[in-house]
Amino acid sequence: MKKLFVTAILISFLISAHAQFLMNSNTHILRVGDEHYFNIANNVGPGSDGENITWDFSALQDKSTLTSYMYSAYTTANTTDIPEANAVLEEFETKFYFKTSDNIIEQYGTVTKNNTLTIYSKPFVKMVFPFHYGETYSGDFAGTVYGNNNYEAKFTGNYELKADAFGTLILPGNITYSNVFRIRTTREQCYSSNSSCNCATISYKWYTKDIRYPLLTIIQTKTSKGVKTIRTAYYARAENQSEVEIKNESKKLIADNLEAKIYPNPFMESFKIDYTLTRDSDLKIEIYDNSGRKVNSVQKNNQKAGYYTETIHSDDIGNQLGMFHIRIVAGDDIVSKTIIRGE
Repeated sequence: MKKLFVTAILISFLISAHAQFLMNSNTHILRVGDEHYFNIANNVGPGSDGENITWDFSALQDKSTLTSYMYSAYTTANTTDIPEANAVLEEFETKFYFKTSDNIIEQYGTVTKNNTLTIYSKPFVKMVFPFHYGETYSGDFAGTVYGNNNYEAKFTGNYELKADAFGTLILPGNITYSNVFRIRTTREQCYSSNSSCNCATISYKWYTKDIRYPLLTIIQTKTSKGVKTIRTAYYARAENQSEVEIKNESKKLIADNLEAKIYPNPFMESFKIDYTLTRDSDLKIEIYDNSGRKVNSVQKNNQKAGYYTETIHSDDIGNQLGMFHIRIVAGDDIVSKTIIRGE
């Protein structure tokens, strides 16, 4: 596997870099505990590739909904079958097993709702970071499918990830995102019982800087009969960027060396603390109930500058409802917020 840099495309990237963002692992790697919400829509084509494209998908018609769930692989029944995986993404009752580490997401297995098990002896790379317009990443994979009645089939394949376009994306409701870029993933897979490959799956995903998961996904199949779109789904909670920026700024807690966000508020089972240190520092999170009693604390010594997330579960703070006061200390900087635990 290797990254391929095309000189002409890189020159184009440098010329127009002001219009793009750098996709990195801090902001876009799969994160355990997240959920992402889609509307399934009528199937359409992916539109053009290239620079400064405007994709108008405002006329998409909703058909159903889909929630993507991200959780720890170690909590599932198949963790011993796919020991390399540490995270699962579940959609349509199918579990996709991934290993997320450093700046890469690798797929090591799949379990369908009828318990068909796919195990990769050589993983399929879902994403690498950092990634931006004009970059390509390619490689090959191999594995075995295990099904009912002792079914077993070995396969091999190859893939290519390419950031093939950037521009402006318009979703239903005329919700508009500028500074969006698209990643096209092409994947071919052949079984040992049939050495000739004449089919591929092509997925297009549109990303923006401030949302971890795709704004829009279009999946196609390619065979000798042509190309056909089989799924179109867009982010169900999309908002115009001006509204998002106002909301995000109102939620952020900002100090000289520390920026933090605490959500959801109110919370029930758990809440998250996302924070960024601009320089190396000791960090402490203190949680107090409404009587002023400290119910939990987290200490991080000599933490490197960067982005981090911490999840606080209800069991960590007792069974009381009502208000909790969060205090975050990084060196001389202190930010605080009050949140509410509901029923």
